Amino acid sequence: MPRSIPTLCGSIMGEPFSLGEKIHNAAYRALGLDYTFVCFGVEDPRNAVQAIRTLGVRGMNVSMPYKSAVMPYLDAIDESARAIGAVNTIDNRDGVLTGYNTDYLGAVRALREAIHPAGKRVAVIGAGGAAKAVVYGCRQAGARVKVFNRSAERGKALADALGVDFGGSLDDFEAQAFDIVINATSAGFKQPDVNPLDGRLAPHLIVMDVAFLPVETALLRQARQLGCATVAGTRMLVHQACRQIELYTGHDAPIDVMERAMLHEIERLHL
Repeated sequence: MPRSIPTLCGSIMGEPFSLGEKIHNAAYRALGLDYTFVCFGVEDPRNAVQAIRTLGVRGMNVSMPYKSAVMPYLDAIDESARAIGAVNTIDNRDGVLTGYNTDYLGAVRALREAIHPAGKRVAVIGAGGAAKAVVYGCRQAGARVKVFNRSAERGKALADALGVDFGGSLDDFEAQAFDIVINATSAGFKQPDVNPLDGRLAPHLIVMDVAFLPVETALLRQARQLGCATVAGTRMLVHQACRQIELYTGHDAPIDVMERAMLHEIERLHL
């Protein structure tokens, strides 16, 4: 008998990157599903969304710079994605394309492995897309969130939009005022010696870094040496992918299998 055509899932991004492909395909194999995941480098988000419809793609991850650009072309936007202002997941249910944001869930699920954030004092560093997702997720989880950012205008705008406080620049950050600090900037991403909170940590803090390359950033290394509990960006990455698997397949995601595939690919690429 001829082999059936696998269910297609994928990712649209400016430059294709193999990490998501390895994570998703490992999950589909472990679940015994005839799914395949492919990365697409695209230049036109409108045509990319139309291709999802034309080809019947089951689900599509969305990476920068298209997380906001795809939103006008979808049939529905999940409440969380609308609040954050970004879609990283497109779920195709019988031709109806719905945009979700799984980044915020990834952040909260990863953080909960170290501490339950409800009632905790959380400092979030940054005011970009990742920071929006982290702030939204922590606030939804019941944390008391304060944003710090180099640009006061951007930081205050994010804080006001999501109903949290703006604390000022990093110079205004005082470790003793918080239980958790989360770096949600790109500082440290693929920069093994860059630590945006160098010398500002204290041993009581839970320290999380959204940057996932290297796996242990300079921030996390310093935090570990101080005795802080740490949460790596790779945990957020794999947890947000788990939610995508749940949406695309209806199955619980095999997180251990997915993490092994991710770490193996990072090692293979010497990232």
